[in-house]
Amino acid sequence: MQTNTELIKARQKTNRSQLQLAKLTEKDRKLDAHRKIQFGGLVIKAGMDKYPKNIILGALIDALQNINSDESALTLYKAKGDRAFLIDTKTSENQNQQNSI
Repeated sequence: MQTNTELIKARQKTNRSQLQLAKLTEKDRKLDAHRKIQFGGLVIKAGMDKYPKNIILGALIDALQNINSDESALTLYKAKGDRAFLIDTKTSENQNQQNSI
């Protein structure tokens, strides 16, 4: 009888562990999907969505090689990205102000 109770408890513990793992896996999948959506949005924001996937990938590989070989490239890309986000923020604020009139 004692062995049967221990077996039941061990199965319950295993089931709880599997449930926790499934929840973590689902959360990881959601985070990964969200991250991919964000990166897709960046491709669209940069105006690269009209190009085939292989050209987009090639451009990203080229940018990475530039960053790895020249530190000033990182500064340049960051400044361009910051500017694009700033322009987008200002455009959104102007549209919101016009809609409230």
